Amino acid sequence: MITRIQILSITASLFLIGTTVELIRQRQLEEKYAISWLLTCIFFLVCSINLEIVEFLSDLTGVAIPSNFLFLLAFFFLIIVTLSLTVMASNESRRSRKFAQELSILKFDVEQLSKRFKHFPFNKETRQGQDKPKKNTEGDIA
Repeated sequence: MITRIQILSITASLFLIGTTVELIRQRQLEEKYAISWLLTCIFFLVCSINLEIVEFLSDLTGVAIPSNFLFLLAFFFLIIVTLSLTVMASNESRRSRKFAQELSILKFDVEQLSKRFKHFPFNKETRQGQDKPKKNTEGDIA
């Protein structure tokens, strides 16, 4: 017999699977992260359909109430997601800092080159007249 909570959990699992697939299709969720989400959603869908799996796993791990086992799994999943997001944020912070340092070095180099070549004839003011083709004395374009 299917209970109301079972219908609700099946519906929620199907909704999560559909949402994940739509996010993949719209390229808002990368495939490497989507696999873990899809596997988790499918696992919860299977557990929602067949409650004996949850009872078996809770007995195997020593958890007294099967629903507490699901909460334990969800907690571990959220810890893993949080850890992976923290690693990604750390990597992006490191990359951002490195790019800012490289940009500062390049900006400094450009300023130094600009100061060094400030009085040479190929600066912007003297080059404006040189961009046009010169005419020689016979009227031909040189």
